Amino acid sequence: MSSVLLSCHNLTKVYEEGPKPITVLNNVSFDVEKGEQVAILGSSGSGKSTLLHLLGALDKPSNGEVLFEGEDIYTFTENQQANFRNQNLGFVYQQHHLLPEFTAMENTAMPLLIGGMKKVQAMKQAEVLLEKVGLAARAEHKPSALSGGERQRVAIARALVTNPKLVLADEPTGNLDDKTGEAIYELLLSLKEAFSTSFVVVTHDVRLAARLDRTLHLSNGSFVHE
Repeated sequence: MSSVLLSCHNLTKVYEEGPKPITVLNNVSFDVEKGEQVAILGSSGSGKSTLLHLLGALDKPSNGEVLFEGEDIYTFTENQQANFRNQNLGFVYQQHHLLPEFTAMENTAMPLLIGGMKKVQAMKQAEVLLEKVGLAARAEHKPSALSGGERQRVAIARALVTNPKLVLADEPTGNLDDKTGEAIYELLLSLKEAFSTSFVVVTHDVRLAARLDRTLHLSNGSFVHE
């Protein structure tokens, strides 16, 4: 059985708007092993976020393919892609994107509820995840009552509540101070051991990228070296 979870082949994204086409990604190829944490390191504008959107089937490439467990995710219908994301992927963003009117537990449970799980069961699973990220005592608080680090912990719990095979994280510590950012990365490392989940984390922070299993350097839409 293959240990490769996700495989990109010649992934290219060109935006045709305006007088001159803009190539954001140019023939990007790489694999992610099951249980592996990969950092995509690059400066602002290097194509990191675009790459993450393509890996998550949130956008379509101009060329190339993304295989998830051997299946090309761009051959899926929109409904199939939505189900694929709900069942296999977790997302963590720089802006946590929590829903302000819901509690931490409700926000964490949201992917399960969207997937059709009964509320009682969804809340139980959300409670378990919030405990794992150290927020059991804050489960009934809304985002406005949480610190930036706590809100990001809720976002990570939400990303993991469906027990996804892959978590895609876009600058997950970008809006946090160094101490809180370090705590979030310690959390990611500990959760890897607990869940055997693969992570692709895009960041511009060299020190934090070095904590993960492998680093790929993206510059002007292409990998330059490892």
